[in-house]
Amino acid sequence: MLTMNETINQFIQFATSTHPYIQAILVMAAALVVALVLLPFFAGAIKFITRKTETDIDDELITALNTPVVYLVLLVGVLIALPLIGLSESWLGTVQSLTKTLFVVVVAQGIVRTIQVLLDGAIKTDHIKAINMQTAPLFKNLTLSLVIIGALYAIFLIWGINVTAWLASAGILGIAIGFAAKDTLANIISGVFILADKPYSVGDFVVLGSGITGIVSAVGLRSTRIRTFDDEEVSIPNATIANEAITNKSTGPDTGRVKVNIGVAYGSDLNKVEEMLLDIAHANETVLETPEPSVNFVEFGDSSLNLILSCRVQNPLDVFGTKSVLRHAINNRFAESGIEIPFPQRDVNLKK
Repeated sequence: MLTMNETINQFIQFATSTHPYIQAILVMAAALVVALVLLPFFAGAIKFITRKTETDIDDELITALNTPVVYLVLLVGVLIALPLIGLSESWLGTVQSLTKTLFVVVVAQGIVRTIQVLLDGAIKTDHIKAINMQTAPLFKNLTLSLVIIGALYAIFLIWGINVTAWLASAGILGIAIGFAAKDTLANIISGVFILADKPYSVGDFVVLGSGITGIVSAVGLRSTRIRTFDDEEVSIPNATIANEAITNKSTGPDTGRVKVNIGVAYGSDLNKVEEMLLDIAHANETVLETPEPSVNFVEFGDSSLNLILSCRVQNPLDVFGTKSVLRHAINNRFAESGIEIPFPQRDVNLKK
């Protein structure tokens, strides 16, 4: 009975001594066995080994790369078998170039699928803050463009096309486009940083350094749209926002801060005024009890003693409505209690 080594040696002798067409068929048969039998076996083994991992990214990668790897093995078999079938030099070169072109296309497809799986995994795990649902399309399009450019460059080299002139033209064209679209590019780059850093999100109540106040309705790569309290939607270029101070009222300890400035006439009982203001704040349903409302006597004004009523509300969108309600209540209580809210006056003395 023949041993395994003897069997292999006899097969090798037969393969090397037989007709070239039979050799080509044996090569393609071996490629089919590897592609359709061995690769699925190894893929299943890898899935079994990694079945207890925390994420499904490894399984998704195996699934995504299964078809491209099968095609690559078959194309390698074709490249090995082609010289064996006795084609003329011109035909052999053409068919090999076609096969290599298909090889490059399949490799590019595998890279694109891998990047797709990795980006989706980064979004799900949230480990990379720069990659999220809003920035993912940008990264996908950018990587797709780079892969296509690389694949085209490789195909040009396969077919013997001189790419030097093409690259020079592309460089000049890129510089021209860069100068023409520098503002757009600045907005897009700023948009990427805003989406990655997330100083605000859709639905946040923000105040910009320019004085624009409202609710963020959309965040795009080129601009951010803010719905003001006048019910107007303002579109602001991201490059402009990136250079401004941004106060996000929907995050942090200052959420829903309400401040009402009050002036009372000189001679008013400040203790009574302060107690009255605190009663008005406590009676308002939207004002939080913790932290407690406070009243501070801030300055001696030209015509009044100036105080500030400070309190907090749960929802930052209630700030303006609460201010209005508090002012109405203060005006009514002061009128009932005979507390004067002064206005600027000037005494004019005429000399005779």
